[in-house]
Amino acid sequence: MKFSVVATVLACLAGTVLPAAAAPEQLRGKSVVINWTEQRRERNPATGEEQTRSLPFVFTVYVSTADRTFNRLSVGRGGSSDQVKGSRDQARFAPRAVVFSGQRMTATNTFISGGARQIAATFDGSFSSCSATVVIGKGGSGPVKQRTISGGVVEVLSVNPGAAGCAISQGNTLGN
Repeated sequence: MKFSVVATVLACLAGTVLPAAAAPEQLRGKSVVINWTEQRRERNPATGEEQTRSLPFVFTVYVSTADRTFNRLSVGRGGSSDQVKGSRDQARFAPRAVVFSGQRMTATNTFISGGARQIAATFDGSFSSCSATVVIGKGGSGPVKQRTISGGVVEVLSVNPGAAGCAISQGNTLGN
């Protein structure tokens, strides 16, 4: 499956800075964990070698009792990217802004060029359960280049993020 049709929307979102809203009170002191597996076709731009990969992702957001948001994106055994609002991580992976709006949380990260990923959770009225979606979009006519968590670069030829799971737990699952 090729990139999602919502590429134009993601491209617009990637350059948009939304006003920061406080996390809902019901999420303070809790972690939200979203997981999915991407089926991808990639090319190494240096060698031209193509490969098909199945990559499991886990995106964890912890909202402190003081309303500070911490997040981690982990990819298989390839490592993780930790970010605190307003900072870049040591992995130099694409920055993510976690935004809350009503019963929805979104995080969008742009790739080096040509694409973006949006991770979203929708919460029930009591914020005790959630559902999630992951959308990857392509913008423009050039190749989609993405930095990997381990620091390399790949051209993403096609990607399907598949179904996403979502769970909420008490406490800081990041261990910060």
